[in-house]
Amino acid sequence: MSTQETTASILDSEGNAAGGSTDSGTDGLREARDRYRTERDASRQELTAAQARIERMQRAEVERVAGEYLAMPGDLFSLSGNELADYLDDDGNVDPEKVTTDVAAVLTERPGLRKNAPAFDPTQGTGGGKPKPGEPSLAAMIKGTVADPWSARR
Repeated sequence: MSTQETTASILDSEGNAAGGSTDSGTDGLREARDRYRTERDASRQELTAAQARIERMQRAEVERVAGEYLAMPGDLFSLSGNELADYLDDDGNVDPEKVTTDVAAVLTERPGLRKNAPAFDPTQGTGGGKPKPGEPSLAAMIKGTVADPWSARR
């Protein structure tokens, strides 16, 4: 073995030894990178879930406002051709004026979609709003709040 081969083998063994320590430093970076990626992915999933929840709440609010006039509030989206974003203002809140404007347009085209009217005839009464007077009792006669039932028969 020549001196050059000996020197090369010593450098290789030192390089491998130094490389081993470099690998352990790289392992720490890899662990940090993997931990960061895991946290990032978890945060993205939470953000996606929160955005979906907010969108459901906004849609429910649009349907609540439309439900004051329409029998089936979900018809607003299918008949107007608009999406949820069309009913939001610049801050991302539901704009009731936009909803009522579109509801009025839908009801103009299809008045049968209007919310049902009460099922009683107001000219016939509302079913007896005043309670009927009860049977006279002995206690009521003693208190004097009820007239003597036998006095009327005389």
